[in-house]
Amino acid sequence: MCLVGKEDKLPKIVNCLILIPFPSISLRLSIVSSLESFLPFPDDFTRGVLPIPCHSHNDYWRDIPLFDAIAVGCTSNSRTSNGTELYIGHDSGVLTADRTLRAMYLDPLMYILDQINSDNPQKATPGGILESDCNATFVVLLDFKNKSPETDIWKLVQAPLQPLREKNYLTYWNSTLNTRIMRPLTIVTTGDAPFDISTNLNSTSNINQDIFYDAPLDKLEATSTTYTTANLYCASVSLADAVGKAQFGISSSQLKMIDKQINTARDLDLVSRYWDTAPWPLNIRNGIWSDLLESNVGIMNLDQLWAASARHWTLCWGLGWGICA
Repeated sequence: MCLVGKEDKLPKIVNCLILIPFPSISLRLSIVSSLESFLPFPDDFTRGVLPIPCHSHNDYWRDIPLFDAIAVGCTSNSRTSNGTELYIGHDSGVLTADRTLRAMYLDPLMYILDQINSDNPQKATPGGILESDCNATFVVLLDFKNKSPETDIWKLVQAPLQPLREKNYLTYWNSTLNTRIMRPLTIVTTGDAPFDISTNLNSTSNINQDIFYDAPLDKLEATSTTYTTANLYCASVSLADAVGKAQFGISSSQLKMIDKQINTARDLDLVSRYWDTAPWPLNIRNGIWSDLLESNVGIMNLDQLWAASARHWTLCWGLGWGICA
């Protein structure tokens, strides 16, 4: 049995015990392969975990996919989809039969939400994953790595989402009320996912209007009629593509550009996201994180989840090396 707990040292493995120096989550790793083994469901599953605006980039590379992101409070993580089945990986060489979107992410998420909402399964608005903010949505970002015909790619997306849809767990667009109805999970497509299909509200491929698209953040305009909350949830861009390289940190002129982009996204009711921020040196990385947070960025792409959850970036900026890895 593998449990996640708390320790004063760095994360380590001792007899299959994962020790994490941040707010703890009690969960058995076997849930990934066997949901029935996750019994009884712990009452303190996410107790003490505070949501932070981070996106668990390349989540499937982590020691505990999905759960590492939940443990530090990230409210978004990515699944890269490749091929005629929704497998998880950057290219065909790393794909295996058990690394599917359903097995690694959707089934565990549905099980968690089922347990959280078991006391009142019929309530109009199901509770979310994080105990500290039950209204927070968890974004599932589907990053498609190859192009497929409309009928192929959307059948592969729609089928595994149906059980979540039936339980009212998915954020959707209500065309009658002309508003987005938030739910515990929000599905967003990006990469090679066809923009014209995922944003076409009349398309039979997106008839439930619960799959949203990721717009280009650097191309948004305040008066845009193409990018609206009816078909979009977030807007993303590489930091370098948005404002140029920031190898010595974000300059004042770059910060003005970032503020403008974030404000434009906010005015359109979209969540802003920057990816490919500098991972090294640590003091530069942490300074960029701080600048983005102070600019009220919606989501930051992160590979170093535990460093982000430490929340002592000002100290890191001054000392830098080694203390915030």
